[in-house]
Amino acid sequence: MNAAVIAQSVPKTELAAQILAAIGPLTFGVILIVLLGGAMWWDGRRRARLRVPTPEEQPKPADHREHIEEVREEDDDAFPEDGSRLLPYNLKTHTSHTTGKGPEARPQHGSRSGGAFGSGSLGG
Repeated sequence: MNAAVIAQSVPKTELAAQILAAIGPLTFGVILIVLLGGAMWWDGRRRARLRVPTPEEQPKPADHREHIEEVREEDDDAFPEDGSRLLPYNLKTHTSHTTGKGPEARPQHGSRSGGAFGSGSLGG
């Protein structure tokens, strides 16, 4: 059968619905591609208008130190001589830095404060 015979045997409303069903997604895809292409073109124009800052406009380094650098003495390591593994509880007090405060400096929590966020207590 050719297309003319099929077109004559199908009612015009069904044929129009089939054509719209095929053209609708195609039109939507073309519009979407045009919008995305336009967005890329607009962003390219916007970036082309941005100018690179001159060396005078670059941020300057601070006059003072912003962090502390220090050399630490390594902890005495007592690694097993026989090659056995060293477990975390064998490491004792190995830390990357010390606070200089003992356990006395920790905040003491009373009966009304749990000390943790969301602990359910009233705080204190």
